[in-house]
Amino acid sequence: MRQFLYAALALVSLALPAYAHTPLASSVPAAGSTVTAPVKEIVLEFGGDVRLTALALSDAAGAKKAIADLPTAIQKKFAVAIHDELAPGAYVATWRAVGADTHVVSGEIKFSVAAAHSH
Repeated sequence: MRQFLYAALALVSLALPAYAHTPLASSVPAAGSTVTAPVKEIVLEFGGDVRLTALALSDAAGAKKAIADLPTAIQKKFAVAIHDELAPGAYVATWRAVGADTHVVSGEIKFSVAAAHSH
């Protein structure tokens, strides 16, 4: 009986985290992607409604890039304009959001910008 109880508790504890957080479903640019300049915005889409509380964009040297103010609305999808022109190179967008369940989720999206090809 005790083994059954431990097994049931283990299964429940594994299932709970799946419902506890609102994950990032997709982004533009996508994580690990290489895009062609110009990149004008960062789009984050979550699995449910969240409040986006932080977003920062920096290059490989750690220099911050200027972006628009964050939206204040609670929603699933956010598009935040990039004010600086992104030169070819590596970038990381670091974000944080609070889900409807009040859990904080965060992450980063690494992507690269390639020079536009001229024909």
